[in-house]
Amino acid sequence: MVEPPWTEFLPLSTRTQYLLFWYIAETLPPDVELVLNLEADAADSSTPPYLQPPAYPSDLKLIDRVENEPEGYIPPRHEGTGVNEDEMQYDSHLLHIEDAIAKLGRSVMAEVVREGWEAVQERLKEEREGESGNDGDD
Repeated sequence: MVEPPWTEFLPLSTRTQYLLFWYIAETLPPDVELVLNLEADAADSSTPPYLQPPAYPSDLKLIDRVENEPEGYIPPRHEGTGVNEDEMQYDSHLLHIEDAIAKLGRSVMAEVVREGWEAVQERLKEEREGESGNDGDD
């Protein structure tokens, strides 16, 4: 996704606002994570702890990414990659979609998670229909 599914203004004071852009992203396959982590470890100390991954091939389908991921794989969290000093201290956890939405309650964050999951499910459905030759119009 190139455009944020949600944008939000948060007032910080009477003169300033914080502009949030919410994005939905894919995780990296384990082999790409490994290569990037090795490159980051080999780089000098002025290099950030996280390197930007290569672009996904335009012909790589999400359904193939999911099928090629090892069972039980948990993408690593990269320390020191928060937006600001406060966020760098956050502790993150992977949760099932329903658990994440329940923990987030009635919030923008819950809506972004819900919308993101619906978009992923729609994309998987379209890819499966494309593979089966069914265009969904019968």
